[in-house]
Formats: sequence, structure tokens, C-alpha cells
Amino acid sequence: MSTTVENVVIVGGGIAGLATAVALKRAGIEALVLERSKGLRVNGTALTLFPNAWFALDSLGVSHKLASYTPSLKGYITHIDTGEVQELSFTKANGDAVGPRSVHRKALLEALAGELPVHSIRFSSKISAIDTQQHEGSSIAIVHMENGTIIKAKVLIGCDGVHSVVSRWLGLREPVHSGRSAVRGLAVYPQGHGLKQIVQQYAGSGRRAGFVPLNDKEVYWFFTGTSPAKGTSLAEDPEEIQKEILENYANDLPPIYLDVVQHSDLSTITWALLMFRYPWNVVFGSLSKQNITVAGDAMHPMTPDLAQGGCSALEDAVILGRHIGTSFKHNGHVLVPKEMSEVLSKYVEERRWRVALLITGSYIAGWVQQGGSGWGSKFLRDTVYYKFLFMKLVRYVNYDSGKLDF
Repeated sequence: MSTTVENVVIVGGGIAGLATAVALKRAGIEALVLERSKGLRVNGTALTLFPNAWFALDSLGVSHKLASYTPSLKGYITHIDTGEVQELSFTKANGDAVGPRSVHRKALLEALAGELPVHSIRFSSKISAIDTQQHEGSSIAIVHMENGTIIKAKVLIGCDGVHSVVSRWLGLREPVHSGRSAVRGLAVYPQGHGLKQIVQQYAGSGRRAGFVPLNDKEVYWFFTGTSPAKGTSLAEDPEEIQKEILENYANDLPPIYLDVVQHSDLSTITWALLMFRYPWNVVFGSLSKQNITVAGDAMHPMTPDLAQGGCSALEDAVILGRHIGTSFKHNGHVLVPKEMSEVLSKYVEERRWRVALLITGSYIAGWVQQGGSGWGSKFLRDTVYYKFLFMKLVRYVNYDSGKLDF
């Protein structure tokens, strides 16, 4: 049994974990990233990045690697029951684009990982327990690995997703099921799809679906709806999932949507429950304790209706990196354990209310958009949400997490 000592240990090598490691590296701190899988978790399709994510990627120094992905300038919402179409503009009055960019998950992870030394990501690393001990008046995190290795860390950051081991250690309440599930996939047109760079969505009757081109040959698509009845398992075979969407869940949607689903690369299709953490558990919960904290889905899992899961994780990384990096710089490029509790507390207080509001906004957005065809639902969706709340939410997510100037 071996014991090693690290300045910072990050549990989880997804977007939040890698981005946090990059932020710390820019401050001169090398973090050790512990990832359960055998390699980068590049499975999956794409994610939507609003300007707040792009500000964070600029600060992390990786946005140039993703410059080929262009923002959508407008979107169209078709109401499934009535056929009415609403246009959404993603430009400011001065013409600046504030629309989302849909990016391959693999491209984002590889862009972040490419900024880190190869040895800083340790794959096939599974945690069995977390503990703390006092050393010279400061708290040290003790990470016990399944292979018997013990890692001591001055700072431990949980970026280990919805079912986080670290958030459970902190005492955070478990995420809950939203009552909805989502299917996602990537359509491939070898000869080109010929679609414009706009977001197409279809909403109503308890469903929401849509697609957006990633480039001239690939299209990201999704479908969200009420989860199958309790006791009914979700389909796992990609071909079966595709069949369910085409024949049962989306068979009345426009031919262009069905054509996109039919062109799916089956290896990219997933079907998963949509989970979230109650916002009051974030506001009043323990998001840090001594020298241990969380970021990304480990802190604030949310439904995808505002496309803020990955975006807010990138914000977390920049802000957490800045707090730790500033302390590191002020102490002569030394990480002082006795300061870490206060440093992490400041990070948590900066993030707590913003992410709680994002969770709330995401849930409400999903509830309103998937409403039925009754006059009340229609009024909430068409008049209150799309004409009043939507652009306010877009402006809220147009958030700059700041620079990493060390």
C-alpha cells in the first residue's frame, strides 16, 4: 500500500474536472485528476454552449481550438398541437451574436485535456472512501483508492457527476428524478445535409424535440418527454431507442426531424433520466467543508432546458481556479492548507445563488415548453415564456466569469 501527497486532487475527468485542472494550471498549480473510466469519456453526442461558456473557454485559453463551431443566429419553435411557428432571435440590438454553439463533447474534452500534462490524468481510478485528518492545525483530505493506494491532498474537488461520491461525503441531498427523460443522438450525412445554421425545436403535449447542425455533415438532435411509467425500464439498445422515437414518440413530428433521427449514428444514441438537485438544497446545503468542495454536476445537476449544465461547469472551473490561484500567488506560489477552508467558502458563496437560479430556470423552462394545448399552457408558453421570459433568461446566461490573470 503506497501513500502519495498532492496539492490538489480532482475527482472526475469530465468537463468540470478537466476545466478546473486547466484553470489551476494557468495559476501554476498542477492538479491530479482521478477518472474512473479507462480513458476520456468522449462517448455521447454534443452539448450546447452559450456565451457564458465561451467567456470561460477564453479564460482557460482553449476557445481557439473550437473556433470552427459557429453560433446560431436564430431559432424556430413549432408548436406540435397547433403548427404555429415562433421565431427566436439570438442577436442583440447592436447585431452581436448571443446564440448558442453546439459542440462535439469529444472535441471539448480533448481541447481541455490537451492543455494538461499526460501524467496529470490518472485513469481507471476508483475511490473507496474519503476521510480527513488534521496536520499542523490544517485539514488534509485522505482519498482511499480501491487498489489500496492512499492519496493525501491539500484540496479535494469533486467533479464526479450527478451521483458524486464527494457531494455525498459533504452531506448534500441526492439529486431527484424530474419525471422526464431525454434521448440524444448525432445524425451523419456523408454527402452533406444542406441545413441552415439555425435551431429547430418542436414543443407541446408533454414533449420537446429539436435539432441543430454541428457542421455541414453532422446534426445534433434530441427528444425529451415524460419518462416511462414506474417499473418500466428505458430501452438500452440504440436501434431500439431509435425505433421508439420514430414509431411511437415522434411519429407526428415534421418529416425533416424524422429524417435527422433516421440518419443517426447508432453508437451516439442515448436515453437517460433527467435528474436535478432541488435548488434549496444548493442554497442551504454544505457545498464545501474544510478543504473539500464540489463543482459541475456534483454541485448543481439540472435539467437541460436552458443548456446550462456544461456552461455552468465551465464557469465553476474559472471561478474556483481564480480563488485557489489567487491564494497560491499571494503566498509565494505555495498552497497553504490553513487558508483553503476560507478560499473554498468564498468560491461557494460566489456560486451558490447563481447555480440555484439556473436549476430553477431550467426546470421552469422545461415545464412550460412541454405544456399541453390548453389555453392556460399556451398563454404561459407563447406569451409569458417566449415573448417575455426567454430573452431575460438568455441575458442571464450571458455571464462573464472573469479572467485568470495570474
